[in-house]
Amino acid sequence: MEKDKKLHKEDERERKNECPLDYETLKMIVDNSYDEIYVTDPDGKVIYVNNACERYYGARAEDVIGRTRDEISAKKYWTPRISPIAMDKKTSITLEQKTCLGKTLLTTATPVYGDDGKIIMIIENARDITESKGISHELEVSRRKLEKYKLEVEELRKKDMDNEFVYKSKSMTNLMTLASRVAGINSTVLIQGESGTGKSVIAKYIHKHSAQKDGPFVAVNCAALPAELMESELFGYSAGSFTGASNKGRIGLFELANEGTLFLDEIAEIPLHLQPKLLHALQEKVYYSVGGRKEKKVNCRILAATNKDLQDMVMKQKFRDDLYYRLNVFEIKIPPVRERTEDIVPLVHHLINRYNERYDLHRQISTRAMEVLLKYPWPGNVREMENTLERLVVMAPEDLIDVNHLPDSLRYQSVTEIFPFLSKGSLDEALEEVERKIITEAYEQCGSSYEVARKLKMSQSKASRLIRKYCGSSRGNHNHKTQQTS
Repeated sequence: MEKDKKLHKEDERERKNECPLDYETLKMIVDNSYDEIYVTDPDGKVIYVNNACERYYGARAEDVIGRTRDEISAKKYWTPRISPIAMDKKTSITLEQKTCLGKTLLTTATPVYGDDGKIIMIIENARDITESKGISHELEVSRRKLEKYKLEVEELRKKDMDNEFVYKSKSMTNLMTLASRVAGINSTVLIQGESGTGKSVIAKYIHKHSAQKDGPFVAVNCAALPAELMESELFGYSAGSFTGASNKGRIGLFELANEGTLFLDEIAEIPLHLQPKLLHALQEKVYYSVGGRKEKKVNCRILAATNKDLQDMVMKQKFRDDLYYRLNVFEIKIPPVRERTEDIVPLVHHLINRYNERYDLHRQISTRAMEVLLKYPWPGNVREMENTLERLVVMAPEDLIDVNHLPDSLRYQSVTEIFPFLSKGSLDEALEEVERKIITEAYEQCGSSYEVARKLKMSQSKASRLIRKYCGSSRGNHNHKTQQTS
């Protein structure tokens, strides 16, 4: 047994003598390791460091070895110190360190124990992760930019950017002059007008001619946003800030509109509880996202629009007066179509040309049809006109859009305007004038005594007689529909 032990020890000595990893070889390997290997004794004195220290914090190994913990700390090579933590916890510790050369190190400090159970040294292994940290940061920045651009494209797709104002009236000329002036001033603008008058088009015009024209134009209809989601839509939210929130968070419309213009349409629909936060963002140019603790800066121009009387809402305490005055630095009021009838003709031709081009058609409108459009009050304003003209261009069976192609709501609108005739004289005279107007318009629109009789629910013989009386002696005999052109 003793003989076997002796032979085993001799074999072990022979294997050690044959091993090429002597002290110098091991030192060469460790000195050329990419990672830094840094060793201190229990008192914090450096007993070894390899050459990686030169890349990480600009010190040579010989300048570090033999230094005490306090001497190394005074050099401020890196922060924070990790070996005292490993000594105190008596276990391996891993954390990030920043060096004086701007490097980011992922460092692990491991205590080494002797046979007596006491710590005899602390070995630190540090790897440079500066580049990977930069890549991670760039990926996050790229992700946020991608999300921003995606939302911006979605917003642009929702908007019809080929709208433009066509006008001839003095009121609209004055309005566009004012819009041109305020476009060059980086102040909030409140645009007021009935539904369909073109408030969003004015907002786009102001943005297009402003200093922010190269930035995004982000429009939000406040009336279309649920009250409980409006704050998160406007200001964004942090990850996990509420049930159902994305675990990555989401940027808001304020951030999306940064360096551009944010158009708040239907501003009267902003809930009262949210108005102070909106006011703070407008005045201080800073805000917090929902659930966020980091202040965000906002650099975008605010345009607002409404079809409601905000002053009346302020009086009824349904809208904050301080927010109203902050929004109403410049006010633009768009008149309804019925107050600028001289704009109807150019608008009609502009819209017909637009839809002709869109649908590859060649529609025109007759003089008689245009006269009906001029008499119509257009309660839905330009939006109603757009919808009506698009339908006419698409649905008309021939290139000439005539009176008979118009919807009944337009054709018989003027027939109801009978009361002004009561001031022209006796009742009989007023009734005859009304009868004349009804028969004349009905005949112009229908083109035959048969159609007039059907529309006005009378006999054809009576219709023929009244047509001859008011429209000429020969017209009542025409029982076929005539085609009139412009």
